Amino acid sequence: MPNLSIVAIACLFACPALANAALVIDGRPDEAEWENAHRYADFRVVVPYTLGEPTLPTEALLLSTPDGIAVAFINTHPPEVPRLKPRLERDQSRASDHVNFIIDFDGDGRVGYGYSVLLSGSIADYVVTNETSFNYDWNGDWRSAVHETDEGWTVEMLIPWSAVAMRGSDTPSRLVKVHFDRVLGTTRERSGAPPAAASRGRFVSDFAPLEIPQYRRASFHVFPYLTAQQDFVDDDRDYKLGADLFWKPSAGFQLSAALNPDFGQVEADELVVNFDAIETLFTDRRPFFTENQGFFDLHTPDDGQLIYTRRIGGASDDGSGRAADIDAALKVNGSFGSLGYGALAAQEADDAGRSFYAARLLRSLGPALSVGWLGTYAERPALDRDANVQTFDLSLRPGPQWRVDAQLLASAVKTGEVSTRGDGAWARVKWTPTDGWQHEVEALHFGRDLDFNDMGYQRRPGLNQLQATTEYVHRAAAGNARLRATRWRAKAQARSNDDGEALPGVLRLTQTSDFRSGASLQFDLTLESAGIDDLISRGNGDWERPARQRLIVTHRTPVQRHWQLRSELHVFEAGLGGTAVGEKFMLDWFPRDDFNLQLRVEPLHPGDWLVWERGREFGRYRRRMHIYGVDANWFPGRKHEFRLKAQWLAVDAREGRGYRLEGGTLAATGERLPDFAVNSFGLQLRYRYEFAPRSDLYLVYSRGGTLTTEGDPQSSFDLLEEALQLRDADQFLAKLRFRF
Repeated sequence: MPNLSIVAIACLFACPALANAALVIDGRPDEAEWENAHRYADFRVVVPYTLGEPTLPTEALLLSTPDGIAVAFINTHPPEVPRLKPRLERDQSRASDHVNFIIDFDGDGRVGYGYSVLLSGSIADYVVTNETSFNYDWNGDWRSAVHETDEGWTVEMLIPWSAVAMRGSDTPSRLVKVHFDRVLGTTRERSGAPPAAASRGRFVSDFAPLEIPQYRRASFHVFPYLTAQQDFVDDDRDYKLGADLFWKPSAGFQLSAALNPDFGQVEADELVVNFDAIETLFTDRRPFFTENQGFFDLHTPDDGQLIYTRRIGGASDDGSGRAADIDAALKVNGSFGSLGYGALAAQEADDAGRSFYAARLLRSLGPALSVGWLGTYAERPALDRDANVQTFDLSLRPGPQWRVDAQLLASAVKTGEVSTRGDGAWARVKWTPTDGWQHEVEALHFGRDLDFNDMGYQRRPGLNQLQATTEYVHRAAAGNARLRATRWRAKAQARSNDDGEALPGVLRLTQTSDFRSGASLQFDLTLESAGIDDLISRGNGDWERPARQRLIVTHRTPVQRHWQLRSELHVFEAGLGGTAVGEKFMLDWFPRDDFNLQLRVEPLHPGDWLVWERGREFGRYRRRMHIYGVDANWFPGRKHEFRLKAQWLAVDAREGRGYRLEGGTLAATGERLPDFAVNSFGLQLRYRYEFAPRSDLYLVYSRGGTLTTEGDPQSSFDLLEEALQLRDADQFLAKLRFRF
């Protein structure tokens, strides 16, 4: 039994002073204190970006209290306007009436924390970095409530002062930047105050500045967890015990620690069968690695990430293919005045266990300029390898129409007795001269030896890229026009590798029409010039790839009573030539507020497919692909959730012929290659019971696997029947995680 004095001390930090709180978070902003709140009533339509008057009025309130930042929304919604209020899992995306509050606690445009509340009471939270990069992996500590009437609905939120680490926490007041928005579920109209929009390239920088009183609030939380797993394949049982600890003595400092953290067994990744030379990028839902991670979240062009937390506890370097166990991890975030700092360390178990370290400094030099440094180090004893990466970054906002971002990178990697050093740099300038126009120019250089993949995610080294983007939005002049707005976007990209060889250039033209009903129609045409593909053979020679084109047509219907459909048509050139056609259908069905279902169907009709086999050897096949999924959610009570998620992915390759790469050209060898199929299936049944705030019991059954077979071609029915028998994994898991 824990020492009662320790529990009492912990409660002084962790337990909010609800007994003496002036505000009761019940969804009704009717206390007298709200009369002194800052009010935001000038909402403008930002999706589509028309800046017109919204269909329904909204008012937002913000009040700084000793317990935290209190926010309220007053949403007019008369009975004749349909309401969409499905109950959803946390962070689940479906058409719904909801509100968002996003706050930049440091007021410097670097990181925004978003809090979303649905009319049903469901919530979502996320972090916005690099102006427009949304990450829903983060789950914050906050409270909310909804109250509904015939004429509308109201929301209250309370975000504790201990929610995140902030700079300048010792002053009596702080300058924050805030944004409020509301989404109508049936038409997808989004209105915001101020009228900032992520589609404009600048988002967090356009939030409204606000000076509010600042209060100190300490917190100390320990989240022990226990899992019990039954493996039905190996007839084995496994028990695991660990904990996450979060200590924040002040708003300017937070320490996070994890002992034997789990790898998120209650979450299911999307099925992927990847034959490409570029690794698939996955998200990370582990609490330790999402808490205050926005400070370390530095991206590069070409979809790079300087810290990719899935590396920690990822596939072990011992060659077993299993996920590495993590002994412990530690993270520190804090600030001294205008200087923010952070450090991250993690150690994996066993002799092959890797060590990961990162440190970050960020200095604000006024409201328009900030500079930073990030260093990472990864030690991989099983490979006799260590990697050191250093980066310097700059963000300049000389005015409301301009933003400049730049970064310098350097890496030093040693494998055995061989050492390599690489460097890189990139810069991006965004200019928004009017509400209708925006432009962006980006230049990048990655040296051939630049390598930040040991702790980060890098699609490729040896890249020179110049990219220009321009966008224009035309708004409907008539308030009752069927078409609300049309957006045209053009992106041109010239690329070469570090040997001066031209990589395929890209011209992408996009036209989007948003209708008043909530429907949308988009045409996306991509033209790629001929150029060198220097990745396809994994270092065994370059292929002079011919020019290619791709057309994607996307249509989203308005909400029709209890359903909504999104459909896509893909027409593209692949392999050595020829046209492939694929479709994608996403059906959302919500017959009741407590039940929703999403069906996903993605057939790819037979088309040309090129597969690297080994060395300079390739196979050319005629490919079919099936991707089907179902995601069903039932909420029998406020604290109970049932989820069924099933996915099937099958690739059927036929009529294989051998090709060899010689002198930049793929020449037929005359060899017949056997037909093959890759079949992958995953099923998860999950029950979640939230018995206290941030305290959950999970019961999860999972089954699935992947199988590659050669031989006679199989029908779609045979492939599905085979998939349902896959049993690489077959297990039941019980997990208890609670806040102490």
